[in-house]
Amino acid sequence: MIRFLSLLLLAAMLSACNTTRWVRPDTASEQADRDDIDCQRWAAREASTAAFYGAYGYGPYNRRITRPDTGLPDRYGYRVRDEAGLHNLCMRTKGYQRQ
Repeated sequence: MIRFLSLLLLAAMLSACNTTRWVRPDTASEQADRDDIDCQRWAAREASTAAFYGAYGYGPYNRRITRPDTGLPDRYGYRVRDEAGLHNLCMRTKGYQRQ
């Protein structure tokens, strides 16, 4: 049990040290940070709306319909994956790349 907890703590520390950033050659870092926050907020809003109203065929109004790609309902955490994908899409649309 102690070994598992120490590995979990190590994984958390390594993920906190992630230094990848979104960059665009003609943009200051302050503007890049603002765009990143805007995209995070937009992605969270869109993923929440899709999860609630059932844009992907799931949610409280489509309880019997499952996600088309996996056959699993949203309660297994696909909202987080959708939010991350939307955030990446937003930043790439604005011309940023990960570095």
